[in-house]
Amino acid sequence: MLLKSTSRLFVVHPTLSLPDLGTDQARIAATVRQADFDRSILDQIDESYDLLILDWELETPDARGVLDAFRQRAPNTQILALADDVPTDDPVDRGADELLVRPLSDEVLQSTIERLLLQQAYETAMDEFFRLSTERALLESELQSGLDVGDRYQSVVSELYNSRARAAAIRDKLSSDEFDQALRQLLE
Repeated sequence: MLLKSTSRLFVVHPTLSLPDLGTDQARIAATVRQADFDRSILDQIDESYDLLILDWELETPDARGVLDAFRQRAPNTQILALADDVPTDDPVDRGADELLVRPLSDEVLQSTIERLLLQQAYETAMDEFFRLSTERALLESELQSGLDVGDRYQSVVSELYNSRARAAAIRDKLSSDEFDQALRQLLE
């Protein structure tokens, strides 16, 4: 599986119908949870979501407050804002990862969702790769000093190899433009 698990999407939009992300053409698998507008949105926020799809036109609850709350409570969640027109208060400036203006096709929406989730997975894979590379370098130094860390070193080298392969597999699923965006995001 390209991603370690099925991605979880949280939709805070009263009428949005998402395209089927479980088809053979989809680059990712995802489960979708619609917000329950009869309950507090704040009570529904948690870190288990990979992507928030937010109606930027919401007034109750206020979309800006929902975005701010997600950034505070679930900082690693990607946020896709949808608007009917280009807003004067840009959601990207407030912390959203992407803004799409309606009308938009199912293909554009699906492609954007997949790109955001793949970029997030690539960033996570690269973070793990760099962490393991650092740990391997430290263990090599300890090995040269005569410390008994050979088993841990072999384990880290194996994990590093798997991490590199996972990052390469995710990169292969990104177009060159998507990969450029992922790199820019990674370097921020």
